[in-house]
Amino acid sequence: MSMKLSGVAESFKQLNLKIKSKQSAHDLKIVSAMTEELKAKTPVDTGNARDSWSTTPSADGFNTTNSAEYIEYLNGGSSQQAPAFFIERTALKYGTPKGAIVEPLK
Repeated sequence: MSMKLSGVAESFKQLNLKIKSKQSAHDLKIVSAMTEELKAKTPVDTGNARDSWSTTPSADGFNTTNSAEYIEYLNGGSSQQAPAFFIERTALKYGTPKGAIVEPLK
């Protein structure tokens, strides 16, 4: 007995897109919560560092960045308002890193 199914590849493709879409929405929810927590934990003088957090989609998920030139100093403990490595501590609460958590911009 032989059977041929047609349209299955397209159905699986549609299903895969729906799964990816739901996973992406779930991931964005987690990343957004992490970003909000990072904002809340960022030491504030002028508010520039706190307001410099952003999340953008990338090929393998999302990238959360801070464009303040001095964020690495704040993360190193230069302010009494936040402990050293507050970025890593916060990020690790939300998942397992796929690489470096913090990288200075070049």
